[in-house]
Amino acid sequence: MISLIQLKLACNSLVLTIFFHHHPCPHFSNSHLLGTTSCVYLGMSRDMPRAYYREVQEEILVDDDWEFAEEVNSALIPGISLPVERSASSDSISSTQSSIYSGLEDLSDMMCNMPEEVLNGAVNSIVSSINIPMVSRPSITVVGSSSAQPLSAMSVGSSDSAEASPSSSWSSVLGKRKKEEPPDNSLSSRKSARIGDANSKFHSIAHDRNLQAYFDSKNISFGVQWLIAKLVSYDVLAYEDINIPDLDKLRGTNQEATPRVAQVFARQSSKGEAEGFFVKERAVLSPWKELDREHELALAMGDSFDGFQRQADGWYGGKVHFNATLKAIDKKTTAPEYRIQLSPPELGSSSRLTRQYGSKNFLRVKVPRNILNKPQHGLEEFFSQHFLLCGLVYRAFYTRDGSVFLVATNSSTGCGRIPSHAHPPPPSLENYLDWHNPIYYNTAQTVAKWSSRFALGLSNSVPGIAISRENIIYLQEEDPGGPDMTDGCGYINKIALKALRELLQWDTTPTAIQCRIAGAKGLLLLHPDSSENCSDVPRVWLRESQIKVKYPQTQKLSAGQLTIDVLRSSHMRSPSRLAAETIVNFAENGVPHSVFIDLMKEGLDVIVNSLLDWDGPDAMYRLWHSVARAGAVVGSRLAREVGGEARSRGFAVKDDDIEDDDEDDLNAVIETPRSVAWWGDEVSGCPSSLEETVMVMLDSGFTPRDCPVLADKLRHVLKTMVDNFVQRYKIEVPMSCVGWIVPDPSGTLAPDEVQILSKDSKFLCPDGTESNVVLGDVLLTRHPCKLPTDSQKVRAVEKPELRRYTDVIVCSVQGTRRFADLLAGGDYDGDKAVAVWQPSIVSHFNNADLKYSHPPENFSENFHKNTLRVDDFLEQHQGNKLDDLIPRLQSFLLGGLRDISSVGKYSNLHDVAVYTLGYAHNETIRLAYMFCNILDGAKSGLTVLPEVVKSDTKLYHKRSPEWKECGEEKPETNEINAQRPRGMTEFVMDAIMSHARNHRDLKLQQVDSAFSKHHGHRDSSLEKPWQDAESRVRRVKYSNEHAALTMEMELSKIREHVEKMREEHKKHIRRSFSGLKIERRQDILRSLARDFTTAPDLSSFLFFSSEEVARLKASYAYIHECPNTAGQFPWDVAMRELGMIKARSLGPSKTVALGFYERFVLTRAAFH
Repeated sequence: MISLIQLKLACNSLVLTIFFHHHPCPHFSNSHLLGTTSCVYLGMSRDMPRAYYREVQEEILVDDDWEFAEEVNSALIPGISLPVERSASSDSISSTQSSIYSGLEDLSDMMCNMPEEVLNGAVNSIVSSINIPMVSRPSITVVGSSSAQPLSAMSVGSSDSAEASPSSSWSSVLGKRKKEEPPDNSLSSRKSARIGDANSKFHSIAHDRNLQAYFDSKNISFGVQWLIAKLVSYDVLAYEDINIPDLDKLRGTNQEATPRVAQVFARQSSKGEAEGFFVKERAVLSPWKELDREHELALAMGDSFDGFQRQADGWYGGKVHFNATLKAIDKKTTAPEYRIQLSPPELGSSSRLTRQYGSKNFLRVKVPRNILNKPQHGLEEFFSQHFLLCGLVYRAFYTRDGSVFLVATNSSTGCGRIPSHAHPPPPSLENYLDWHNPIYYNTAQTVAKWSSRFALGLSNSVPGIAISRENIIYLQEEDPGGPDMTDGCGYINKIALKALRELLQWDTTPTAIQCRIAGAKGLLLLHPDSSENCSDVPRVWLRESQIKVKYPQTQKLSAGQLTIDVLRSSHMRSPSRLAAETIVNFAENGVPHSVFIDLMKEGLDVIVNSLLDWDGPDAMYRLWHSVARAGAVVGSRLAREVGGEARSRGFAVKDDDIEDDDEDDLNAVIETPRSVAWWGDEVSGCPSSLEETVMVMLDSGFTPRDCPVLADKLRHVLKTMVDNFVQRYKIEVPMSCVGWIVPDPSGTLAPDEVQILSKDSKFLCPDGTESNVVLGDVLLTRHPCKLPTDSQKVRAVEKPELRRYTDVIVCSVQGTRRFADLLAGGDYDGDKAVAVWQPSIVSHFNNADLKYSHPPENFSENFHKNTLRVDDFLEQHQGNKLDDLIPRLQSFLLGGLRDISSVGKYSNLHDVAVYTLGYAHNETIRLAYMFCNILDGAKSGLTVLPEVVKSDTKLYHKRSPEWKECGEEKPETNEINAQRPRGMTEFVMDAIMSHARNHRDLKLQQVDSAFSKHHGHRDSSLEKPWQDAESRVRRVKYSNEHAALTMEMELSKIREHVEKMREEHKKHIRRSFSGLKIERRQDILRSLARDFTTAPDLSSFLFFSSEEVARLKASYAYIHECPNTAGQFPWDVAMRELGMIKARSLGPSKTVALGFYERFVLTRAAFH
């Protein structure tokens, strides 16, 4: 008898009918047959793997001898032998030992291994082609290939809920479910996925359709799935090698289950951190608790979910970063090939979009510079695909500075359901775009500018207070046809600023904040009307120039859109430093070279002298203070503890004082702050950075004169600071400051006047006193400073009407042109300016001719401008749904991938022109404008014409001048540096470089001389604990020899352990150690410290307590290392114990909890 089993395989309209020839089976009757239309049959060979046959043998009585019928009536597919190979002995996803098994996987393999010409011919007329791969490995995409993926690499899926799970599909045929099998409703309660476009291309980052069903049925958390996907993306693991029973070990929340991933798949028994240590660090860095809270809150809110906004306890979501890196496959192919490799999730800053949709719905892919610089990289085509990851389809929606941002969507991956981890459920791409930037209500702009607005939702921000819609007031421009004198700046009343201060724990109420609210961006300045500031209702006032995204008045805005998203508050720093391009500008406008040379020498003297000042009763306090300032230690400590809120709380410190707070500020979203990688070792007590280590040793009582290790570390700090000062050309100007520029809200400042007022007396005056106000001539400049007019001399005054406007630079709104526009085309949405009132600079400076503040004639001919407006774009595609427009819109959304290298190229071309042609030469001016326009090209739609790039490159592409390469890694080329033509005056940076090198050499000689005077000697206080213990043994020996013998054995165990650990230390800490990444160095040192601390076993110790043993180990480690007085071993493993020994030896001491200690600050007033 022939029984017919018809298997419907997750494929629209494709029915695969397999004829099995066996003995009559009571489990099957004609009622089990679903029909025989559209039959496709396979002639099967005896070599067919039988894993799934054996699995279901209890339910289908099958003889071991199989025979397969040859059907002569079919003309569709001839009998073939399928090359399916899979071992049934391992517990893989399709193993006979799987705890949940359906057999569908082997049939899927049969489909995937069937010759293309056979399968394609059978299904072309009946399958709707949704090219979604059912993959078990990350895919490699060849860019430029237009052919569709072969069906052998695809899954053919149905959105039918009955076929969502491989388990349910097979069980419905067999009529019986095994006890462990997940119920049908494990997926049916979730929302259906949207079926994708038939023409869509898919790229698998890490995804397996069948395994996803098991993940869902076992409620495997997203964090676990991501870590597994990471292993898959690096080819460390393949999905088909996963043992289904192992998934049971990975059940639980993210926080519970993620630590087990390495143990299950790498078979590692991970060393846990010592109990009680690194709690703060793990809390700041670990993303798992955050993910769990997001997931729980989304489930609790259900259909009423409206983002992870600030809760009653202060918590808010969107702080977990999911990152990846694009990798080029090194193959000799014409078209580039790429794959994406995942990184571990990190806890960091939040943004409006991640708070609204959840952290795990966003993926940021970093594209390496070497790929971006390739002329035919094909990145736009690659990122226009659908990306499969952990059961979701991700789509690219924005790119900036070599990073591409992807968002999870509700498109189908072929299984017909959104994964169980997808809470909140991802939106469709069109709904996502419409929520943030509705295209139909923002038609009066170019499509390029519309595309650029998605950066606003990605800005690093902290949710502040909510403002009701009626309290968001829109200001009318005073002169709509005239210059915009207040571009980017609105108002906020005092009660709102006070509420923000309390919420965000600022020390004082700021004058202004940089923020996002609704569709607006920029600064909100304290309202000038006292009556408004007496109101107890928080309000904001927005100008037209701030409105970047418009929403229909009838549309109800979400809580996230009505919240003030705070980027930072107003702050002013004094003194400031001048970058090289600012120095060049000042010099070209009349300031003598000698002024900068003198300032450079003074700055270098201050650095060296402050760190070599070791004499006097307060010398070590002054040294501690100087090291803390030099390494920005206190700010870094606080910044790493608050994580992503560091910038809004005022702890983040940027190296470049005059860098603007960029309106999009994506670096803050995607960067991990330096301090994150520099957490100290809480086991040993040894900090990670040199500066902090020096401070810890100083406040324990060590001095550079009597401690060789401290002296060596301080020497490294000094040399590094000297080298950096010389190489970076960052000259500190004592009489200067940096802060936001804001428009005068009172209108009282004359066109050439500004007000610079501080809450504190922080400004150095020419007579040596300090004041809170700057008066007299002052220079204002802004980054980038490339034109002669980018620095302006104005007069600083004080106006009674502006006395409340502190810690900002108030600029006039009178005249014919916005003052900020003169400073490198600035505005008032968060641009910073450097103010300089140093007499030696200001007195010689002359304002340049304002003709340079206008682009050259016919300048626009250098560019192609995409002027397509949104309304024209929609008219061209009238009748199409937004979903149909997505592929066209993506070409604009991903426009940042084009001409990515032009910004850096034109900056270099301008440098060469300045050096060889002169600062005010016509070509130099043109190249400066080229750079500035390219910098803003993504929003303006400007693209440099290829023939212009070619011509400019031919004329000005030379090796940089020698001064530019000072301190940088010299390029491997025989090309000589750009030469200054004869007849031109000496270039200011050449003069500074020459004098800086000479003065550096003198100061380094001074450093070497200071440290050479002090030779290492043994510190008896550190040796005393061990010597006392040995003495104690000798005393005990007189009265109780047996007890003394036990004490000697305990000391012997300590000695042996310390000596063993010293050898381990020598083995790991070699010359190449300092070349490792800081995280790797920390891991090695922490491992050594942990091993040092946890042994020997103290359970058998009778005479020495655990505290005594810790002290004795530290003391003996010092003694054992002492022949090498500068040896690092004892300090790397027992810094805290050595410090405690030293402090006690000097007299009274105070034990302080680490949290208090890290907040201690010494001010100048603390010492004489």
